[in-house]
Amino acid sequence: MDRRTFIGATGIGVGVTGCLDTNRTDSTGGNGTDDGTESHYSNGTDGRSDGSDTDDAEPDESADPGDKATESKRDVAFDSCTRATVTGSFEDGDVALASTGFYDDGLYGNTLLEDGVVFGEDVTAPFSGTVVFEIADGSTVRERDDEIVVKISEYGSGGTVISSLTTRRTDYERVTPTHENPHASDCLSELESDSADATLKSG
Repeated sequence: MDRRTFIGATGIGVGVTGCLDTNRTDSTGGNGTDDGTESHYSNGTDGRSDGSDTDDAEPDESADPGDKATESKRDVAFDSCTRATVTGSFEDGDVALASTGFYDDGLYGNTLLEDGVVFGEDVTAPFSGTVVFEIADGSTVRERDDEIVVKISEYGSGGTVISSLTTRRTDYERVTPTHENPHASDCLSELESDSADATLKSG
């Protein structure tokens, strides 16, 4: 299923934040600094510099308590703009899915839960180990004893960023992220700048 969405934004200075975040009300920056700029995303990481993400937030009353208990046993890390991992145990019906942001010919676009696996459907369940997400030339899923590698296609000609992971079934059903990439703001800003430069040169 192709869930790519494009937003007509070109050039430096066009607010990608406004496209992605309409709910955030605090003044903390997306990279964990108090610089007054908003994060690209409205839920998720605690802004750790190493990109790790644990569930330290207040419990979501609407979430399934069993889902939360299972989720707390998983470790999520965003190693870079283009690589993320989630390590833990997964049962039948659990999910591990990635969303992306990208630039293509000066336009910003994104995908929502487009790449990943549903355990018991796409890969074997139960599973214990690490699910690796990487931006690559093609889209594939490779399953081994203790590792599943999800290769994500370059959706944009100007680059693609793993913006978040969804690892709770309740979040999957709501099409929302469970963990956001704390590097996403910087990654997307760099892509925006590069995309604007390429557009100016080609024009």
